[in-house]
Amino acid sequence: MNDEIRFERITKDNLEIACKVQNEIFPEEDGRQNFVDMVEQNPYRKELDYYIVYLGEAPIGVTGIYSYHEYPDDAWMGWFGVLEKYRGRGLGGEILDRTIDLAREKGYKNFRLYTDEFAKDAHRLYESRGMVKEIYDRPDDRDEYFDAEVYIYSINLAGEKVEPWNNRFLGLKEQGEKENLYKNGLGDLT
Repeated sequence: MNDEIRFERITKDNLEIACKVQNEIFPEEDGRQNFVDMVEQNPYRKELDYYIVYLGEAPIGVTGIYSYHEYPDDAWMGWFGVLEKYRGRGLGGEILDRTIDLAREKGYKNFRLYTDEFAKDAHRLYESRGMVKEIYDRPDDRDEYFDAEVYIYSINLAGEKVEPWNNRFLGLKEQGEKENLYKNGLGDLT
């Protein structure tokens, strides 16, 4: 375990640092509104906790946990990533492990995430941690702005067999529409 890695919860005071790191990791996406929603405690999620990950004093990544009111036993990972110059050192695996441990400490039963078919390195990382992969293919929740296979990875936090997600509704279409509004300058990014 690397004692130099620490998580700092994103607040109004460090929001710009978080956005800069997130935008460098995911230049094609605008995560700013997700961070703003979290800081303002937007009620569309049961919980929204995002973190800047530091190695010593250097911000090296982001991670987070959120949950849906409808699925209170499930923690979902949000905006997980490591800056390119820090990849290949095992830091991503350690950050993932600590994020999973954080979900366990918060009392969640399952830890889940969704990703697309293109994140092959991430798929290998999730699978190395024992996470189970399934396709998410609900036609009523298809984001027209996102044209790729969507996968859900899950693990039970008590070491038991994980309950599959089984295509329960996630709201990806609504989230994609909201993100597209922000990207096109039609939403409030305060």
